[in-house]
Amino acid sequence: MKDFKKNILIDFHGRIAQKSRIEKYVKNVIHHYCPRMRRIVDVDIYIHNLLDNECYGFCSGGKNHIDIELARGTSEIDFDLDYMMLNLAHELIHAKQFLLGQLSPTNFRWKTKDYEGVPYSRTPWEREAYRKEDWVYETFWHN
Repeated sequence: MKDFKKNILIDFHGRIAQKSRIEKYVKNVIHHYCPRMRRIVDVDIYIHNLLDNECYGFCSGGKNHIDIELARGTSEIDFDLDYMMLNLAHELIHAKQFLLGQLSPTNFRWKTKDYEGVPYSRTPWEREAYRKEDWVYETFWHN
């Protein structure tokens, strides 16, 4: 059987420990949510000391390319690798949403419905990411 995880190409920008383990984590999560995906998908992971507005992470993309930005911490606290991987789990849920076309890369549309004006924390894509991040982290990072 062909290893379809080979179509997920990961590139790191910035320093972070355990890159090969993180690469496996990312591939396993994406493969779990998109098991039939055969197209090439590029995933760029950018590691920053801080992100704007004290964000922990950010994800953008489309059906063929994902950009994930992860913070090493905020102005108040530094994150350890495990906490960064929990934040990455959250962003990987958004990556799944972009790859499957559930979330529009250009506007506030989710599965054809417009969410313009809805507070970001109450959007369905953000609620899904918060609901699933712990399970993803425990299942794919710790196992």
